[in-house]
Amino acid sequence: MKPMVLSLAPLPAELVKALIMQTPDLPDFDVVSGNEMSREDLAQAFSRADVVMGDYTFKHRVSSDILTGVKAMKLIQQPSVGYQHIDVDACTARRIPVANTPGANTISVAEHTIAWGLSLLRNMYMAQQSMREGRWEQMEIKPAELAGKTWGIIGFGQIGRAVALRLKCFGLARILYSDIVRASDEVEEEYGVQFTTLKGLLGLSDVISLHAPLTDSTVNMIGSDELKALKPTAYLINVARGELVDENALAQALLEGRIAGAAVDVFSEEPVPPDNPLLRLSGQKVLLSPHVAGVSNEAAGRIINMATNNIARVLQGMEPLYVVNKI
Repeated sequence: MKPMVLSLAPLPAELVKALIMQTPDLPDFDVVSGNEMSREDLAQAFSRADVVMGDYTFKHRVSSDILTGVKAMKLIQQPSVGYQHIDVDACTARRIPVANTPGANTISVAEHTIAWGLSLLRNMYMAQQSMREGRWEQMEIKPAELAGKTWGIIGFGQIGRAVALRLKCFGLARILYSDIVRASDEVEEEYGVQFTTLKGLLGLSDVISLHAPLTDSTVNMIGSDELKALKPTAYLINVARGELVDENALAQALLEGRIAGAAVDVFSEEPVPPDNPLLRLSGQKVLLSPHVAGVSNEAAGRIINMATNNIARVLQGMEPLYVVNKI
């Protein structure tokens, strides 16, 4: 019986198979598209699948109920860095490896972060809106320079380091970072960063970007108390996870002018409902985007290739790469 790959991604099954077949010497296999299946049909498909490719839109949750009939699944491959919609504990209990695509979107997120920092400081949104409304406000826009400022990086993993590396050419006064694990002296020198506590970083930074993972300890790590610690001239950028920031507290801080502005790419609920407090702000420096920091054309190509190459490894009988749980 031919192996079966179940794809939850919104891609044609033929395309998924063609991408997997870029790896030579594969056994014959079928690809079944489950993106439009009901939960009941998906549960039946899961029971037959040898490999599952996850849904990068996070529409389809992989929870314990859908795994009930699984007997010998070899891999659930998520084609993204995030995998919060997958119940990893339930997969581990059934000895199903779960893999993601680490590092594939690092460049994209780092560039997005810096573009937003510059846009906030240069007040580009107000400049564009002013022009579109027929005004010529050279002296009212009041752009600021990044040179001489302090940038704080919360979370010094791959993306945090990529941001620091790209900031080195801007002539910053300093680049601070906060992480649960301090980097070595050699790494700090290589990236031109200084370690500090979260509290210290919040009080000293002109621009703060979030790159921490979502864990029990990082939920709402930026709440009302933390926002009060920021300078009134500071900007906050979140390209990590929406749940890291208390959105109501951030909206209130912006509304009251207690911080200069914010840029948010990720939200506690996605797609964002119309009652999200950040959508109701007007007149404040707030930039919003629909979780696109990591989905440049180039990053999307790297992600899908990493995912399908890993599926090909498993079809060849090899151990998968990038596994996030211990089996």
